Amino acid sequence: MENLHGGHRERLRRRYQEHGADAFSDHELLELLLAYAIPRRDTNETAHLLLRQFGSLAGVFAAPAEQLETVDGIGPQTAQYLNLIGSMHSRMALRRLMQRNGRILLNTPNRTARYAALLLQQERNETMYLLCLNAQRTLISAKRISSGSIAELTVYPRVIIEQALLQRAHSVILVHNHPSGDPTPSQADADTTEAMRTALSSVQIALLDHIVVGDGYLYSFSAQAILHPIGESIEVLSVGDYGIRRREQSPALAVVMEEYHNI
Repeated sequence: MENLHGGHRERLRRRYQEHGADAFSDHELLELLLAYAIPRRDTNETAHLLLRQFGSLAGVFAAPAEQLETVDGIGPQTAQYLNLIGSMHSRMALRRLMQRNGRILLNTPNRTARYAALLLQQERNETMYLLCLNAQRTLISAKRISSGSIAELTVYPRVIIEQALLQRAHSVILVHNHPSGDPTPSQADADTTEAMRTALSSVQIALLDHIVVGDGYLYSFSAQAILHPIGESIEVLSVGDYGIRRREQSPALAVVMEEYHNI
């Protein structure tokens, strides 16, 4: 059996060397990665179990080590190995958003979407953060302001205003997640955005955006579109086209490059 597994792993390694990651499905990439941490066991089923429990490769690498260890075949060292890879990826992604002074610039939906995905990647319940920005649209603070059940969230304008004033914010951005994985905004999301915009304008603070984080896709109220970061680029889809994408893998439409205007 070891020879059988060893031959399979060697074929995977050779295919990766010859064709790269594009020739692999998600579970095959994870299977090959696990083979370096678990050299004497078949890692195919373990890869499937991880993806089933955490939903995606991003979910696997964002999961805490103690949660990874609940999966059959994942011990403490392998859990730490996967968690370390996720942490390194997050750090590199965060640094790409930084300016030379070390501050995080959030001046476009593109950049904010990438930051929001990193910020909320380990949240399992619906959670909202308030991002406070200075006049140059660099990040002053990211504060968790509400956390609800897996399907609901309560946010009060007074809390938002108090925190924004405390941080002396010039403008703010709201980000929250949909644990279902679908970033399509609900009517409640739209109502919350309008209520917050009105409340903040009363104290001369601009609401630049409200980002809804799903599984690999995010909705921007400023762009009024679904954003899908891929490497250094970003795909942009309407809500309708996102629904088609989920069913039929339709192509993307455009790239978000414009800086923020008040919403």
